[in-house]
Amino acid sequence: MLRQYFEMKARVPDAILFYRMGDFYEMFFDDAREAAPLLGIALTARHKDSDIEAPMCGVPYHAAEHHIARLIASGRKVAVCDQVEDPRAARGLVRRDITRIVTPGTVLDPEALLPEAPSYLAALAAGEPDWGIAFLDLSTGRFHAGTVAAARLPDVFALFRPREVLFSDAAEPPSIPARIPRSLRSAAWFEAAARSGAPPGALPAAAEKAAAAALAYAAELRPHGVAHVGAAQPLRFGERMGLDASAVATLEIFESTDGSPDRSLCRLIDRTRTPMGSRALRDALARPFTDPVELADRWEAVGELAANPELRRLLQQSLAEVGDLERRFARICVRNAGPREVAAWAGGLARLPEIRRTGAPLTSPRLRGLIDEMPEAADLVERVSRTLAPDPPIAVAAGGAIRDGADRELDELRALRRDAQGALLAIEAEERRRSGIPNLRVRYNRVFGYSLEVGEKHRDRVPADWIRRQSLANAERFATPALKELEEKILGAEERIGQIEERIYGELLAELALSAERAAGISSALSGLDLTASFAEAAASGRWVRPILSERPRLRLDGSRHPLVEALRREEPFVPNDCDLSAERRIVLVTGPNMGGKSTYLRQVATAVLLAQAGSFVPADTMEFSIVDRIFTRVGAADHLSRGESTFMVEMLEAAAILREATPRSLVILDEVGRGTSTFDGLSIAWAIVEHLHDAVEKAAFVLFATHYHELTEIALVRTGVANATMAVKEVGGRVVFLRKVVPGAADRSYGIQVGELAGLPPSVTARAREILGNLERQELDVQGAPVLARHEGESAGQGQLLLFSASEELVLEKLRSLDADNMTPIAALSLLASLQERLKKH
Repeated sequence: MLRQYFEMKARVPDAILFYRMGDFYEMFFDDAREAAPLLGIALTARHKDSDIEAPMCGVPYHAAEHHIARLIASGRKVAVCDQVEDPRAARGLVRRDITRIVTPGTVLDPEALLPEAPSYLAALAAGEPDWGIAFLDLSTGRFHAGTVAAARLPDVFALFRPREVLFSDAAEPPSIPARIPRSLRSAAWFEAAARSGAPPGALPAAAEKAAAAALAYAAELRPHGVAHVGAAQPLRFGERMGLDASAVATLEIFESTDGSPDRSLCRLIDRTRTPMGSRALRDALARPFTDPVELADRWEAVGELAANPELRRLLQQSLAEVGDLERRFARICVRNAGPREVAAWAGGLARLPEIRRTGAPLTSPRLRGLIDEMPEAADLVERVSRTLAPDPPIAVAAGGAIRDGADRELDELRALRRDAQGALLAIEAEERRRSGIPNLRVRYNRVFGYSLEVGEKHRDRVPADWIRRQSLANAERFATPALKELEEKILGAEERIGQIEERIYGELLAELALSAERAAGISSALSGLDLTASFAEAAASGRWVRPILSERPRLRLDGSRHPLVEALRREEPFVPNDCDLSAERRIVLVTGPNMGGKSTYLRQVATAVLLAQAGSFVPADTMEFSIVDRIFTRVGAADHLSRGESTFMVEMLEAAAILREATPRSLVILDEVGRGTSTFDGLSIAWAIVEHLHDAVEKAAFVLFATHYHELTEIALVRTGVANATMAVKEVGGRVVFLRKVVPGAADRSYGIQVGELAGLPPSVTARAREILGNLERQELDVQGAPVLARHEGESAGQGQLLLFSASEELVLEKLRSLDADNMTPIAALSLLASLQERLKKH
């Protein structure tokens, strides 16, 4: 047995082998050590404490799918090794073989899939200069391929969130997130896959190679074929809004900052009624649209359903009965669907006429197109209904999957089986009368077949012509010639019935698989209807408005709200805010206190743009904007210590990418850039970044920059495209009240000490912090030019701390020295003088 086990294991060295032994799947050695804690089962051993100890664990075969799903969820691969011959007919060891291999990127079993999320396998192929990349969701048949620069791979992975990545062992791609399981194939395997793939088409060569590899890998693991997978759709990243990994995380699109999908933007606005619609929502948020015509069509459709609540309710009610047509059809195509699932798929298709009738009054072009172009499916429903029994079993092997009347020979054998049951009862009655044994019963055993069971106290009454078959502790079992003859008929009929049902069911699956194009069209139409209705419900329930497209560069929001904050923090009403960016006012510097709401304000503006270009209405009173090609965010503190990158290095890398890649159609969100280094270094970098974003015509993006560097607000005096805004606060009785309102102007303090008090810092600490803050605000310098921080309230500067000019005076003098008066306009000169005078008045 172990020799056979090692032969199987050698074929799948990177997978956990489920080895069938009787009613269990067993795992041995390293597989057992790895799987036992993941599955929460006991690790034991055969020949324990001996020289040939074999660590092992096992799970019941009927519960295997649940345990496989748990291993797949943890990123493992599982190979299933089944008995492939009848143990009764086997001579010696029962023959076994690997019947399937399940990997995170090719899993189809419902227990291992999230209904609302895609399940992508990514394949990568080296190219010049970019990598070819393909994303195949085997569970739905969705297939994309294109090329991407190596530096953008993390961003693409953040959008598609693949569960497994496949690449050649000859060229490992950079920047694959550690959380994604990897699968390797040789360079020769990749070349063979490319040669056997589809002829080159519209895709670049590297993309074709990646697509061919993904398809070959899927077909290798699914020997019944992948008929539901069509040609790879071109993945042109420039045709959709770009989102990098930082933007996906910052805007909490799929997960909140603490990693919870339940508090994400996607989960909040998901009002879909089908898993297909839910996956369409995720795709729209991951890859928002940039075509103005398409967006106008989508908004019109959302508006029509938002204005018709009763029609929307009926449509969503019908959609709720459809189920996951995409994934059920995928399992049909790979022969992984049981009869009950096929019946459920047909039941979902049977709802199409009702959906068409409900949608008949709709007039918007998108909704009419989705309904009118939806393929017919009545013949598929009829094909299933005339083949399957009204209430079919989960598995065809259980018997009874095929309805009466579907096959003449099957009907005859079933009649024979029914008659045989009567014949068995007749034999039982006759032998009971002949032997005089009152409790005689006919029993069935898989090994010994049919027999007459006699209790121990009646053994002396057994007739001489009975043949002993089995001895039990308290009974004996016997056969008679008549019983043996009837047994052969019954078992022969049972075996033949099973063969016929398997054949008919296989023919049904093969025939249904031919309708792949139609099935995909139906799923696409239904997911589009579901997504539109979901957006409409969110708009109607949340008082959201239709965006207005501007032909000129513009981003104007009146009364905008952050949907997540508004929904999840109900202890206080959300305070709406406005935003106005244009060609003349491209950059807004937002200052204000800690906890005042700067970060929320930045995120809600970006979220509004994201939702609008996903095809949704937005949480605001009005929105007018021009199409955004990318949203960039640089928020918070993070490090990549494994790559030797500090927090500040990560910050600078992200800032550099923004300066390199932003365009005049981009939206840039910057929050506290420069805080990871010394104050003067950070301020200098932040100032230079703002100037660059303003001055570089080819990078003149819309920018919202939240900062505690109050000095940055002076840029507005010398750069006409920069404006200042601040978060309003009030001080009441020594306490700070955050008004959460964005108003024009600049803040002169951050109230950090007050926030520290709210957080519970000891009073002695906050009191001393106020003294030091006073020293800093007076900006007094000692003879060496360093700030005087050490003295306490009421103390003199002391020896060695003779004061020169205040820092404010020094800054004014330095500004005057560097002034280019010849090239200043009168208005700029007056503004600068007013600013310098105000600084001197404060100190």
